[in-house]
Amino acid sequence: MGRCLSGVLAAVMLIAVAPAFAGGTATQMWRCELDDDATEDLVVKAAQKWLAAAKTMAGGENLEASIYFPVAVNGNGETDIIFVINAPTFKEWGRFWDGYKDSPAANLDKENGDMIVPTDSALWEVIKAKSPSAPKSAGKVTQVWRCEMGDDATEEEVMKAADKWVAAAKTMAGGENLEANVYFPIAVNNNGGTDLLFVINMPTFEEYGEFWDGFADSPAANLDKENGGIVIPTDSALWESIKVEAAE
Repeated sequence: MGRCLSGVLAAVMLIAVAPAFAGGTATQMWRCELDDDATEDLVVKAAQKWLAAAKTMAGGENLEASIYFPVAVNGNGETDIIFVINAPTFKEWGRFWDGYKDSPAANLDKENGDMIVPTDSALWEVIKAKSPSAPKSAGKVTQVWRCEMGDDATEEEVMKAADKWVAAAKTMAGGENLEANVYFPIAVNNNGGTDLLFVINMPTFEEYGEFWDGFADSPAANLDKENGGIVIPTDSALWESIKVEAAE
């Protein structure tokens, strides 16, 4: 999964981003194409082997990974899946990448090169939106909004708006187990006018469907109007996210 890293590091030199919410988790996303003969099962098994190898490396001990398979996606280009890794701190992420060349995980990139082809990579700082206590979401359903920020909007205002939206969403039928994160860019290529990603996760498509059935004129929908000058969604995509378990 490392062949796009050079583009990410080059972007760091070009984008001076210092999120106000230091202390978020490090999340790297690869947009990938799949070989015509690749199956979902083969992709998941390859990811499991990669994660197991990555966890043996310095800085990789606490890595988590997921694969996003498209359900309803606009303007996706040649992207077949998104592979996502999360590290608790940027220090761990940096230590992991310092040792990536010629590592067991890098060798698996070569082994899987004909099946999974990364075409783009982006690094984000992820801030979890606060919400009332609720059972933890398994995150099977993932919806991603690409958003622009209003000219005068601050990251503090964005997070306050997200916290209020999640609290309202959790009062709705189907939204009880919803979780949300805001992704602020650290080093992102080909990002267009996107200033941030707003991502929600829900355990099942049934809950997701019930939530959206009642969304019109809901408290959360009313907050969309209220927050229109702070966060402007420009695109939305629905994914099925599969959490990767490291191979034994």
